[in-house]
Amino acid sequence: MRLINKIILGFSCFVFSGLAAAKSVTPVALFKDRAMISVDGAKAKIIRAGSTYKGVKLVSSSTSEAVIEIDGQRETLTLEGGTVLSTSLAAKPADSYSSSVTLYENEQGFFESNGEINGRGLRFLVDTGANLVVLSSQQADRVGLEYRSGARTYASTASGNAPMYAITVKQISLGGIKLNNIQAGVIEGSFPQKPLLGMTFLSKLDMNRSGKTMVLKRR
Repeated sequence: MRLINKIILGFSCFVFSGLAAAKSVTPVALFKDRAMISVDGAKAKIIRAGSTYKGVKLVSSSTSEAVIEIDGQRETLTLEGGTVLSTSLAAKPADSYSSSVTLYENEQGFFESNGEINGRGLRFLVDTGANLVVLSSQQADRVGLEYRSGARTYASTASGNAPMYAITVKQISLGGIKLNNIQAGVIEGSFPQKPLLGMTFLSKLDMNRSGKTMVLKRR
């Protein structure tokens, strides 16, 4: 395929407020005047600028970003953006969110996805080997997470034991899945390099992996 060197892969999901509109849109690859998108966790499809797919119109696209329109409201999608909920659009009731999200394996064989903690965007690494959702203190500070009043404990890392705060996060969102009161740990410093989406979140979902895709579904 001649255009393969122009494809940029990534996974950034946006959730929209209109009840008649698509709940989530995830860009999988961006091209000039075309984009591969997944709508509401469905199989990704390439559409051209000016075309509409499942209620999502692709207004324009480059290899770095795409502009989409749903019910007259526009949003810019980027492959490495840190926000999954458009703050310019009204929030939806919790029961109108999508009950599942599809993740795609990256080149290193891991599953990553943009998500939110208390409405602030960051990018998670899915880690079934982590008992907790785990963030570094740098990441926690970036999303405004109050953690220093949490119970003081220690976490075992590759560099040895590290001080950690045990807390309860009010809300964590991943694509259209939104869960409340999730136990988490905040490790002082810069480890882990990416926030780990551990089992205190994942255990509340059904996980189904098929090849290079993983579907997380609310129970």
